[in-house]
Amino acid sequence: MTWTQLRDRVKSLAHTPRLLLAQKVLRRVPLRPVDVGKLCFLQLDGVPRVPPSMLRGHADVRFATADDLDALVRLQDRRELFRDRFADGDRCVIALADGRVVGYEWFSDNPVHHETGWGYWITIPGGYVYAYDAYIDPGYRNTGLWLRFKAYLAEWMTAGGKKGVLTFVDYGNWPSLRTHLRFGFVPTESVLALRVAGLRLFRKVRAAGTATWSLLLLLMHQSLVHMHHAARTVHAALALVRR
Repeated sequence: MTWTQLRDRVKSLAHTPRLLLAQKVLRRVPLRPVDVGKLCFLQLDGVPRVPPSMLRGHADVRFATADDLDALVRLQDRRELFRDRFADGDRCVIALADGRVVGYEWFSDNPVHHETGWGYWITIPGGYVYAYDAYIDPGYRNTGLWLRFKAYLAEWMTAGGKKGVLTFVDYGNWPSLRTHLRFGFVPTESVLALRVAGLRLFRKVRAAGTATWSLLLLLMHQSLVHMHHAARTVHAALALVRR
């Protein structure tokens, strides 16, 4: 690594939130005996509103059944987890294109939901739906499938008299957070999570407001832009030196 590369790496780390720095270090340890994270909960009061003009693409969207389990597994190999979710009464919306499942999103309207990533028990307010674990085949991302999921959910919520949606985004997943904020979700609370071997500890903290999150996302975007320009400058300089 050259001095310039080292300097750029240090600058990048200086703009990285401390929690994400801790994650980077801890997740390099074999078997990951210790992990830390933050669950940023967001809430949408009301039924999702997706104008028909925003629904693009040719995928068909519907609720999955247990008969779709094999198709879901072909998209992501998580058979036991998917089977358990169906058994718990959770609902899965799938997108089908070219004869196969190319995306899904899970929903639950049970009183509580056990989040499997951290093992956190999530209370779902009465009349609300908890949306979680959305996945889209890389070849179909940025084609409007996420909006189709929300439009389909809106129809089901209207028919069932539901009044809102709850979800959470992992701290550091800026694209997902930005998308939810633009869609109208509002931060409600954050939960710090610490996992040490088999022990899990959680602490609720005050959620940052929408304005604060928007400012953070802007700063992170600017930091990435500066890093990109710096990298291009370094490459150009090295090319001149080699001549």
